[in-house]
Amino acid sequence: MPSGNAPTVRQRRIGSALRKARDRHNLTVATVARRFGRSQGWVSMVENGLQFVAPEELSDLLDFYEIEDGPLRESLLHLATHQPGTWVRAYEYRISAAALDLASLEEDAAVIRNFEPNIIPGLLQLPDYAREIIAVGNAKRPHDVKALVDFRMSRQKVLSRSDPPRYMPIIAEAVLYNQVGGDPALLRAQIRWLTEVARRDHVDLRVLPRTASEYLGLITPYVLLSLRPPGRLTVSVSDHRTGSIFVEDEAEVATDEATFKMLLSAALDRTASLELIDGVASQT
Repeated sequence: MPSGNAPTVRQRRIGSALRKARDRHNLTVATVARRFGRSQGWVSMVENGLQFVAPEELSDLLDFYEIEDGPLRESLLHLATHQPGTWVRAYEYRISAAALDLASLEEDAAVIRNFEPNIIPGLLQLPDYAREIIAVGNAKRPHDVKALVDFRMSRQKVLSRSDPPRYMPIIAEAVLYNQVGGDPALLRAQIRWLTEVARRDHVDLRVLPRTASEYLGLITPYVLLSLRPPGRLTVSVSDHRTGSIFVEDEAEVATDEATFKMLLSAALDRTASLELIDGVASQT
């Protein structure tokens, strides 16, 4: 599934900030293009996130708009500088643009918060567990399954590197019992792996107990990714049957953060969650 030239979250955030800066100066795209020595099409594409802008050129644009040293300038230059890693680019034209964008954000995240009501989160899935789930969603494209499983396993390396993000997944208790595939041994292996990874210092896994199932109606599965300073960017990503939706509007992201906080308050604490998972693992 080719990635094409879809705009990334980073490019859209940079473009939005530049458009706002232009509006503050009451300048038209034509005026900026003429004074900056670029075509109107280039300026428009940058503002719409469709054109990558190099850090040096972005710095010149920020000077042009009189955006001095400070949080905004640092944040935008950070976003322009920290592009997807080599391993992410290696999957270009094989994996969707949305999936590549998600992996890029995970690479640069300081904190990843995740809510999953039905399945083990992707960053914690074993290869066979992931393969069963991915195969169902790609029944008409079985040749894509291996690439998608390999890509998901590559994404998981973010949790085992020397400077991993803080990972805070919340799963519904039912996830521990939802069998994936026809072999019960697969779920047993997955739950046992969960007991291991959940003990890592940077992983704070919580379980939403069955007694709090009313919270399951709050929201569909989603991920909140907060980039490392000075990125100053938090994005909410929701998975739907037809693809992922990236939410960048600050008010909407704040709503999703408040919802996550509510889910966290209803979930078991870390110790109780680990005890519950251990208990399930001993029974399977």
